[in-house]
Amino acid sequence: MDISGVGYLIYCPTKVINKLSPLGQIDELLIETIVREDQITLYGFKEEREKYWFNLLLKVQSIGAKTAMNGLSVLSVEELELAIISEDSDALTRITGIGKKGALRICTELKDKTFHIPNIIDNNNNNLMQDAISGLISLGYGQSEAYSTISKINIKDGDKKLEEVLQLALKILSEKK
Repeated sequence: MDISGVGYLIYCPTKVINKLSPLGQIDELLIETIVREDQITLYGFKEEREKYWFNLLLKVQSIGAKTAMNGLSVLSVEELELAIISEDSDALTRITGIGKKGALRICTELKDKTFHIPNIIDNNNNNLMQDAISGLISLGYGQSEAYSTISKINIKDGDKKLEEVLQLALKILSEKK
């Protein structure tokens, strides 16, 4: 970044870099500054929630800025939240620098910090929803991917049968590819 002839190096998640305007155009970033004894490092984000999750990840024991950046590069904020809510350690281990123990630590330490995702949490007792999620998991989809997909389907009591919900979910999943 160039401000009045002074250049600044800003580290951004890959997903943020992909959202930036073409070179030479003006862009706005939310900056998180981390000051250490020997350096000042700037991290840039397009959305407040990305910055919020970056700072939350930094609070987890043994997670540094580089790993937090990797996390936001690999998973969207929504995917990260879903992985934590559903304790899907497999999704979290896709992040470079996070193993099984680190993934479990993230789930444990950040579970109460996730935003309220009504369709997932409020309908948690809904047997149809649980059956549909279990069905997708048994078909080989990850737990957080199953939660995410089923949460997009409007399920009202007695409104749909399990077969209909699974068909809609598979349609949503096939459109993602």
